[in-house]
Amino acid sequence: MAKVYLVNRPKVNKFGWTPDLSDASRYGSIEVVFEANEKPQFLPNPSIQKARRILKDFGPEDYLLWPGGGDPIAVMIVCMIAAENSPIVRILRWERNIEEGDRDRRKGWYMPVALEMRKENNDNKSTR
Repeated sequence: MAKVYLVNRPKVNKFGWTPDLSDASRYGSIEVVFEANEKPQFLPNPSIQKARRILKDFGPEDYLLWPGGGDPIAVMIVCMIAAENSPIVRILRWERNIEEGDRDRRKGWYMPVALEMRKENNDNKSTR
């Protein structure tokens, strides 16, 4: 079964609500990479090692999800590690429900987007 790697565990944001991740669970089981209180920008090397341990089995059927907030360096680390492990990195992008005429951040769904990070050669060596 696919996994959804959550870059960081969400916490209450400046608008007073926590992102709802229930729609993301239809894409796979959710696994948190960094807790809300972790700050990879201040400890990049241990953070990279932690992400490598958690994402060691990341493959083209898995997804990354950044729920917003947290440390932007965490997003960069997680994406980098995912691209090391898979030529395709799928992300889940929050799509707001604008058909109802509003742009309420709390209403919407996750839309998958595939990023081709590199082409694979037939001899299993990648090109960048």
